[in-house]
Amino acid sequence: MTATRLLVLGAMRAFEQAHGYQVRRELLGWGVQHWANVKPGSVYHALRQLAKAGMVHSAGVEGSNEGPERVLYEFTEQGEEEFFRLLRTALSDGDAKPEFFSAGITFMPTLDRRTVVSLLRFRLARLETSHAELVEWTEGEGIAGKPAHIWELFQWWRYDMQADCDFTRDMLRRVEGGAYELADDVAVPFGKGPGSGGGGP
Repeated sequence: MTATRLLVLGAMRAFEQAHGYQVRRELLGWGVQHWANVKPGSVYHALRQLAKAGMVHSAGVEGSNEGPERVLYEFTEQGEEEFFRLLRTALSDGDAKPEFFSAGITFMPTLDRRTVVSLLRFRLARLETSHAELVEWTEGEGIAGKPAHIWELFQWWRYDMQADCDFTRDMLRRVEGGAYELADDVAVPFGKGPGSGGGGP
């Protein structure tokens, strides 16, 4: 739900005003059903929950030739705050699920370079600490008394976390080196309002 919430907020931020079908069509066009495990129906549910929380609000209804009238939602200041809170968490949390981190990468250009570098450094530090703790545990009390084949499970965990560390380290190096157009590199912020370049891959 956290990844879905960030993605829906990001799409609404780009549209400023949209109904659920527009948001759903936009996100499915990005392929989020494949890389973020977003189910089409969850987009509508997320919009309703965001409306209850004041992050979007109803701006009226639109007629439709394809069915009943559609609620038109409008992005709010609270939505903007929640979008950036979730985005910073997605990029900095070493324990973030892959789909949440993926959503964070998608909207990374809405942040300035210094912020992205800081968030990725924090993520890398968390990952490296967790990896060191995992190695120590799997070589000590974790393996004690376990069947021999469980060693393979522990190796999988370690390789998986090491890959996360390696990727984050490489990504950080690229961003520090000036890769990608981030918020402080362009006149029109990425994903902010119509004509801003959208947000999806």
